Amino acid sequence: MRLTFVHCTNRAYADTQMFGIHFMPVWAYTLAAHLEALPDVQLVLFDDRFEARATIGEADLFLFTGINQDFEAIAQLGEELRLRFPRAKYAIGGPVCWSFQTAGKIERLARFDYVFVGDGEEALPEFILALKSGRPVPRIIAAPQRFDLSKALPMHRRLLAQTVHRYYGAIVEVSRGCPFLCEFCDIRVLPDNNRSHIKDPALIVSELDALWDLNVRQVLFACDNFIGSHGWAEDVCDAIHAWMQATGKRMSLYTWLTIDLSRHPRLLSKLRMAGFDMFFIGVESFNRSSLLETAKLQNTALGMAEAVRGIQSYGFIVVAGLIMGFDTDPDDITEVMLDGILRSGLISGDPSLLTALPGTPLYKRMQLSGRLRDAKLGLGGFKYQTNIKYLRPVDRIRADFKSFVRRFNQGAYQYSRLLAFYSCMEAPQYQPPRTSGYADLRRLLRLVFRNSRYLYLLVLRFAMLVRSPVRVFYILRAVILTLRKHSSQRPHWFYLKFWLFNWSNSILKYSSLSDADFDIDSVESNFNRENILPLGYEESSEEQVAASKVRAQRNATVKALKIFIGQGH
Repeated sequence: MRLTFVHCTNRAYADTQMFGIHFMPVWAYTLAAHLEALPDVQLVLFDDRFEARATIGEADLFLFTGINQDFEAIAQLGEELRLRFPRAKYAIGGPVCWSFQTAGKIERLARFDYVFVGDGEEALPEFILALKSGRPVPRIIAAPQRFDLSKALPMHRRLLAQTVHRYYGAIVEVSRGCPFLCEFCDIRVLPDNNRSHIKDPALIVSELDALWDLNVRQVLFACDNFIGSHGWAEDVCDAIHAWMQATGKRMSLYTWLTIDLSRHPRLLSKLRMAGFDMFFIGVESFNRSSLLETAKLQNTALGMAEAVRGIQSYGFIVVAGLIMGFDTDPDDITEVMLDGILRSGLISGDPSLLTALPGTPLYKRMQLSGRLRDAKLGLGGFKYQTNIKYLRPVDRIRADFKSFVRRFNQGAYQYSRLLAFYSCMEAPQYQPPRTSGYADLRRLLRLVFRNSRYLYLLVLRFAMLVRSPVRVFYILRAVILTLRKHSSQRPHWFYLKFWLFNWSNSILKYSSLSDADFDIDSVESNFNRENILPLGYEESSEEQVAASKVRAQRNATVKALKIFIGQGH
């Protein structure tokens, strides 16, 4: 059997949001490892970001996966291949399948012969054996539970060796699941996903060692929350540090985790010693009511700005997830967010608009209150496209967002961000970077220079920066500031490059932002405010989560929204 893994993306999104930075399709290397032992199965990886569609060869099975924003591109390529190879079978899995099933839109996947819902490590080999033997196979194949990551295999070495050089660094999946219950997050709704499912630290280290031998120096640890199990996170750090000490090899590591890391100085120090230099953290909002509304309770247990500064004081860069569009956002939310970013010393992260993901309590609340709109389940054609009818008027949301990004990109504001970040590094616990950093601009530039489209975006990025005399003035001020503060123990140039890269990204992304870039909506003028908390919202869900935890989340959301409704905003 000839099997082709097809990685297909929304190219418009990739061009306008990723600026030529491509990450490896870790799903293909992972599943391929679990197929290696099957007899007479030939595995091929096709990635449309690097290969022309006409080069796809004949196969018996084409396997697709993707996130919601990629669905139209996936479906189009699937139809093209079906015309060329009508005898082949076409299957799809991944997050897009879970989303469509949960939203009651599984029929949108009817063009595929088989649909996988859930983890594929065990389901896919069984499926292929059934196909090869001629046994009947159901069209929708649902994994009954999460895959036991203690049974995980190393990524497929041959595919890695053939293709990893195309990507910016590598991705190693290390865990699944998160113990928190944020109202808007769909991590919680996957079966048995409200806890950490973890890989053996020894396997993680072996993956790093193999990637080093393939000349990889930047690695993203993919997970839902790296510190969902603090003890395991420390064990991973200890194993990596021991490997570094024994071999002299050092990787630059980046991962996703939660703000409560700030309360664990020992873990912070171990993460630094293991080579981590950057974290994505869902800060979401600097408005406390917005966090309480969505039960982001871990973000309210401490001062947000102080927590971010505490993490960055060790030398880490925090890439912040920021969201606007919560029901309890105040009229001055733009000021609140801009002020919070400055107080935190954040040099990375810009906002998105709240979306109700299928299966989440937020989706249920919007559905019960008649506030769901018929929109795509992902981006495509618009910079901002959401499925919620917001309480605040559309024109005000658009105006606030445009005002935010205009002021966000002003030279004086960006310089103040950098100044605030530099002040974090004056703490005694600061540890200098030991690698070139996960955001290695030299490697980024090498990748960009391979593609004329991304080279054009690079030139455009530079031109937009320097065409404003005010921006040039603040860039020069930043260079002088960095010269004054830089030392071997506090290498500020390391951070200046990242700050400038992110600022230029933001200018490129938002320079021509207009009303036409928004596909959003608001409630009707006669909307009954009592429906902000609709009947039935507090009822128990079908999630595989302890009932007491679900009640705690609902209670936090209900309490915050009742206060908001009572205030009559």
